[in-house]
Formats: sequence, structure tokens, C-alpha cells
Amino acid sequence: MLNMLRVENLSVIESATVEFGEGLNIITGETGAGKSVFIGALKLLLGERFTRTLLRDEEKKLVVEGVFNGDFSHLSADTKEQFEIEDEVIIRREIDSAGKNRVYLNGKLATVVQLKEVAEGFADIHGQHEHQRLLNPACHIEFLDSAVDGRFKADYLEAYGRYQEKRKKFENIRSDITRTLKEKDILEFQLNEIESIRIDPAADERLEEKIKMLSHMEKIREAAATSLNYLKDGEVNASELIGNASSLMASVADYGAELASAAESLAEAAYKISDVTAFLEKMLDMQELDPEELNRFMDRKFRLANLMKKYGGTLEEVILHGQAIKERLDNLFLDEDAMSKMEKEVTSLYDEALKKADKLNTARKKAAEKLSSEIVKNLNELELRNSVFNLEFFPQDELDELGGIRAEFYISTNPGFPPAPLARVASGGEISRVMLSLKDVFAESDKVGTLVFDEIDTGISGKTAKQVAKKLGSIARGKQVIVITHLPVVAAEGNRHFHISKGTYGDKARTDVKELSAYEREEVLALMIAGEKTPSSIEQAKELLTGRGDNA
Repeated sequence: MLNMLRVENLSVIESATVEFGEGLNIITGETGAGKSVFIGALKLLLGERFTRTLLRDEEKKLVVEGVFNGDFSHLSADTKEQFEIEDEVIIRREIDSAGKNRVYLNGKLATVVQLKEVAEGFADIHGQHEHQRLLNPACHIEFLDSAVDGRFKADYLEAYGRYQEKRKKFENIRSDITRTLKEKDILEFQLNEIESIRIDPAADERLEEKIKMLSHMEKIREAAATSLNYLKDGEVNASELIGNASSLMASVADYGAELASAAESLAEAAYKISDVTAFLEKMLDMQELDPEELNRFMDRKFRLANLMKKYGGTLEEVILHGQAIKERLDNLFLDEDAMSKMEKEVTSLYDEALKKADKLNTARKKAAEKLSSEIVKNLNELELRNSVFNLEFFPQDELDELGGIRAEFYISTNPGFPPAPLARVASGGEISRVMLSLKDVFAESDKVGTLVFDEIDTGISGKTAKQVAKKLGSIARGKQVIVITHLPVVAAEGNRHFHISKGTYGDKARTDVKELSAYEREEVLALMIAGEKTPSSIEQAKELLTGRGDNA
């Protein structure tokens, strides 16, 4: 329960302290006086983000402080010990103009994350935003789950989590296998590309020379024929002349070392000419240019160059790359049996999660029947008689965190009209009453100690407003309820009544808040009834206060 709320330097509030009590706490005030600023202050205490524009004076820090009491059973033993929490928590939050936060729990410095952990469940705030949640079908199953034994959802989420974890692992491995198979195909293609050409470094290094020779064979044959004529076949030829010279010098070689050297050189020349003429004769014996052979050599040269470009700058590097590919292929391992086993495990976990989802959704449908009946009863009490309210369920194709199902509120407030989606047919006043009905139904199971309603009575008046006031009083018998209202009949129902007024001090608007005495309460209610204090409006105010429910 919220015992005290103190606010400094927030929007129109310079400084204000409110001490709330049990039961129904009413906050009233004229438009713009700052009623909703207190809601914003409470949200800051619960850990919401701060908007710099809310600073009243940028030279000063904003301070929000609140005192809550309760059993705090949701907190861990470590958290309780760290912040010395027993039956009371004092939350203080300070924010400067730069947005720097300081959070204190029972006087000890804390983080915003720790604040949210501690303050979880302290208060449930319902205003126009909550109305929007009620109009959003995606939120309806959350409302429904508040009426379902939490064990069903916990069991399902545990089973669904194990299924998701195993499925994700299986899909990751399957994805790895897909990549591996793709890699295997690529590696096998590369290896085949290298091995199919059967690289012979010694022979392939002379490939360019062969191509040149074949490309110029006609010119080579002409050169060889002419050279042979000079060396051997002509009437006067080098072979015969050098041979004769060699014989003459050999006959005088014994007469001196230099003569012997000259004779030896001529003999070597004769041998070399003999070798050259033999080679030239071989060249002349070769067949004329074979275009197909040349094309084969040119094609091989291109393929070898392509391999060196892709896999290494030299033929030796290409060969080494091929050997590395072989090793990589040998190490690729696909355990099909293990994958089959894991796939069966995924299926088994899915089946288990599906069973838990069926139990959860069966419980939801039973709760929906009871919920619909109780809401219809409440709506009748709130002057929406002959209403029909139910939840429509829409199964999904796949399991998800919600159990593979969606739920949407359907309502009819007019006899003879079939129920239709709440968001499509309900007016603002009807939405307020549906929300109030839900909160009344969930009040017993809801562990939140403080309910805050920001103008829950929007769009209603007259007898309906009186019924809403009674319903708020009924809820307040079991919980602390704080209501911001503009309706005198609702304001009269409260145990405590705080009134917010605004004025101008210097050049700035300022808001003051005060708990009203019995006499002051009559005056404020009279102003709310007639816009001014008259004997008639004072009398009506007294009647409202006298005629309010047992909650008073």
C-alpha cells in the first residue's frame, strides 16, 4: 500500500505531500491543476523513464519520494537484506536537469533496474493507456490469464522453452550441415578441376616453348634447310671445311701445345656441327604444322594459367592446394544417425509442449466462461443491462509463447445484436465500465495492493456514475484504490478526499494539494455539482456524502 507520496519540482507542482490511506482515496481538481502529475510521480517511483520537459525549475532537481508497506514476498532474500526491507520501503528518486538519476531504497543507493525489481506489483495504474490495452485484441489473453491458475502457463512455458531450445539447436546443426554439404560440393569441384589436368611441372613449364615452335614451324623448317646447306649439303659447306682443317691441325698437334689446343678446338667444332646438323635434319623430318596439336597446347596453357590464378601463383602451389582440399574432404563428417535422433527429440518435445498447451487453453476456456458470466453481472450493475460478453478463441497454425491461440473480447450492449469485437462497438463510457468490471473480477486474484484509476469515469453520468462509484467502493474494501475523478458522485464515495488547486505565484503557475475536512469536502462537491457554492449545491453535496455506500 502507498502511505505517502511527496513531489518536488515536477511540472506545475513546486512541492506537495499526500498521505494516502486504506480504502478509496479520491483526488479532484479543476482541469490543468495537476491531478495527473501525481500519476506521473507514482510512475517515476515504479521505475518509468523521465521526460526532461516535466522539470518545473531547471535550476533545481526533481524529487519524488514514496512510502510503501506490505509483505514484499516477491523479493529475494538477498534484495531484502541489501536494502534492509522488512515491512516498509521508502523509495526516493532524484533527477537533475541533465537527466542524471539517483535512486535510493531505504536510504541506500540503487539502480533503476533494482528499483523496478523492488517496485514490481506495488501499484497498478489505469488510465487512457490502459483503455487502449483493453481495445487492443493482442492484450486480451493477458487479461484472461489473470484468471487462470498460473501453474498451467508456467508448465507450458517450461515445456515450450525446452522445445524451442532443442529446435533451435537442431536447426543450427542442420544449417551447419547444409553449409558443409555446400562446402563439400565446392571442394570436390575444385579438386576435380585440379586433378583432371594432371599437372606435370617439368613438362608443363616447357609448354610455352612448344607452342612457339609449333606456331613458327614453317619458318623453322626453312631456317633448318638453309642451315643444313651451309653446314653439310652445299658444294662448299662448313662441315667439310672444318673437318679438313681439323685433320690438318691434328697432323701437326704434336709440335706444340698451342697447335694441340687449336686442333682440339677444331675437333670440338666438328663434333658440335655434327650435333647441330643432326638436330636440323630431325627438324626437317618433323611433319608440317598440326593445328589440332597446337590448339591442345594452347588450351592446356589457358587451363593451367586459370588454376594458378585461382589457387596459387605457381604450378607447385596449385598442387599443394589440391592436397589441402583432399585433407579437408577427409575431415568433413556428417553424423546422419545423430541428426535423426535429434529430430525425434524435437518432435517429442513439441508433442509434450502441445499437450501442455491443450491443458492451458482448456483452463483458459473454462476461466473465460466464468469470467464472461461475472463481467456480465458487473455490467448489469453498472447500467449496461442485457449485455452479452464473451471471449472468442482463434487457434494459430504454430505454437508460440501464448500457447498457439489468440483470444478477443466480444460484446453486445444492445438486445438483438450479436456480440462483436469490443474495440469496434464499445463507446468510451462502456470501455470504462468494462475495465472496471475486469478489475473487480480480478481483484481477489490480483496481488497488486494499490489500484490507481485516472478518470475511469470518463463518458458516464447520472445513475451510471453512481453505480461506478459503488463499484469502486466495493473494490476498495479489499485493496487501496486511488481515483482521479471529475464526477461528484464518485468523489463522495471516497474514504479520503484530496483536492488540487492551482494559482499563480510570481510569474509561474503552482499547484497545491490538500486533504479535505468534512466541511471543505461539502464545498468542493458543491462546486463540482454546480460550478459554484449555492445553498442548493451544498445541500446536494451533503446528500451525496450522507447517501454514499458502506465504504464511507
